[in-house]
Amino acid sequence: MKKVVVYSKDGCNFCIQALRACKQIAVLDKDFKYIVLKLHEDYTDLEFKMIFPDCKYLPQIIVDGTHVGGWDEWKPQAIQKLEGA
Repeated sequence: MKKVVVYSKDGCNFCIQALRACKQIAVLDKDFKYIVLKLHEDYTDLEFKMIFPDCKYLPQIIVDGTHVGGWDEWKPQAIQKLEGA
């Protein structure tokens, strides 16, 4: 896991948790890069629906170019990375 893109929005608790995990991983792994895109700042509702046609919630997370899903789906990978496994 070297690059993560998080599609998020303000006021979203799961988005906040994903961002916190990214920040913590970046401290441990200098090669880890992440970008956080915010709804209505970096993308629109329409763009979200075009990129993730079957998704109705945020965040949506892309790891190394592959869509893994939301926070629940990415959380185990993030924890594994944080624990150094």
